[in-house]
Amino acid sequence: MVTYALADSLQAYLFECDDDALFAVSLDAEGSNIPRKSCPQGWRRISEFALDAPDPIMAGIPVQTLMQGLLSVGYYIWREGRKR
Repeated sequence: MVTYALADSLQAYLFECDDDALFAVSLDAEGSNIPRKSCPQGWRRISEFALDAPDPIMAGIPVQTLMQGLLSVGYYIWREGRKR
């Protein structure tokens, strides 16, 4: 299993599963570490951002929860929307 260390500024990538209101953030630009079974039609990258940005793209997700997923498995998946 690959684990990630917290750096000064980690680049993260936001993915969307078309029409399913399912989103994922990954440290992998291709999203190849996000489980395909969660989105059989394939994840589509929609943006990238620095994790140390003052206002991340995700709405309502505690930063600690997001970072736990990213640092332990390299991705975090959730259902619902995102800030625009």
